[in-house]
Amino acid sequence: MIRRSFLTLLLATLTPVAGPRHARGEDMNADWLIAPHHGIGRLTFGLSADEVAAFAPVYGEQGSLITYAEKPAAIEEMIALNRSSLSDETIEILRQSARDLENRASQNLTKGRVPVLLEYQDNRLDGVAVEAGHTEAHFAGQRVFSLDAREVLALFECANGAPGRYNSTEAAFDNIAVSLFSFSITSPSGKVYPMPRTNPNFQERSVTVRLAPYRPAHELDQFVEFSFK
Repeated sequence: MIRRSFLTLLLATLTPVAGPRHARGEDMNADWLIAPHHGIGRLTFGLSADEVAAFAPVYGEQGSLITYAEKPAAIEEMIALNRSSLSDETIEILRQSARDLENRASQNLTKGRVPVLLEYQDNRLDGVAVEAGHTEAHFAGQRVFSLDAREVLALFECANGAPGRYNSTEAAFDNIAVSLFSFSITSPSGKVYPMPRTNPNFQERSVTVRLAPYRPAHELDQFVEFSFK
């Protein structure tokens, strides 16, 4: 259930055919406002895929809805074929991963060359991801993809009210349920660095906003806590 805050009421006033609205200055388009626990712009959590379709003029046409209902059966088949080489712990992790996906679905919205990725739980939108090509995406009055990586990491850490969790090229801010990808690098020894612009992966930056933080139990020990403040 979407909480009816001032932000929610503001987004509700946007219509699919309206021209760009602006927030916090003339160059900030409200259609690309990153709003933790709510979504991005008009793509607010709780919408069905049919309701999302109304925003095609803004975010693009919907691709096929990819579902994972068959995953548990596929995992059980794999376990049966490889039972002798799998530990009980690994089998439980595989089964839990399949259960987590069973009621999930994903979908792309495509307008131009860069898609917006959507995630659904029980047929309701609960995750939105935008990539570096979405140059209008903004948070706290800043265009996220125009900033250096360190600035972005510090910006979201401030909103999170606590240091982020880091692994490989992922940064997770659980209090606001936001994950950043390719803004940071975590070394095998656990040292965390901002992603330099010269690194090819810098072009792969993305921001994922979720209704709830993504915290699979079997992955938590792979992350390290770090502060950029």
